[in-house]
Amino acid sequence: MDNDPSSHPDYEMSALHKHRRALLGFGVVLITTPSVLHAQDIDWNSILGSVGLKRPLDQKTADQGIRALLNQGMLTSITRLSKIDGYWKDAKVSIPLPKPLNQLQSTLKPLKASGALDELHLSLNRAAEKSAPLAKNLFLDAIKAMTITDAVGIVKGAPNSGTLYLQKATSPRLISAFSPIMMKSVEETGALALMRGAIKKHKLSSIIKDDPAQTLTQHGVKWALNGIFHYIGTEETLIRNDPSKRSSQILKTVFG
Repeated sequence: MDNDPSSHPDYEMSALHKHRRALLGFGVVLITTPSVLHAQDIDWNSILGSVGLKRPLDQKTADQGIRALLNQGMLTSITRLSKIDGYWKDAKVSIPLPKPLNQLQSTLKPLKASGALDELHLSLNRAAEKSAPLAKNLFLDAIKAMTITDAVGIVKGAPNSGTLYLQKATSPRLISAFSPIMMKSVEETGALALMRGAIKKHKLSSIIKDDPAQTLTQHGVKWALNGIFHYIGTEETLIRNDPSKRSSQILKTVFG
């Protein structure tokens, strides 16, 4: 399995989506507290018209639509990935072993000698599945903290600006929140002991010089977050492009 996250599908989407589809970013961005929203006099109908939507919307309706959009995207992603096999059986987000162990696993598997590494591989994905629900409250905080400046930037930015905003606003806190849970999960599932055993058995100490616990935790958190943002972006695109995915009346009102 490729160990480079950049080679996997993620939340980045084609820059070719323009005009009407750029509204999605708007939808994802007006999520802010009422006091912040009303702090500035913004002509949202003019902004909406500039991206191809001529439907008149008052600020309250637009705000509700954007909140619904972003909430649906993040809840869909978290729900999907926090299930058993949410990461493990999904080729788009499944977490591989760190590169040296991944290569060794591929070498040993045909010889039916990769059992310990296979168990470690599964354990890492199980830890990500246990960690995924931690993202919910941090995403909700980011949605509430969104400002008018953020909103305008998302409306005028790339079609996936809402997802990118969430990534920028939450990544440091997500890493801090995921790391202890990932470490604990790795220890509970036996992944840490397995990795140390594999390093000792196959004489990999000269290749893997960092602390195994830190290596596994950082690797697992990075891939776990990539998976979450991948599916937020996917849901964002579906809501924008597919009317059947607009599951509430407010989404239908705002996005047509």
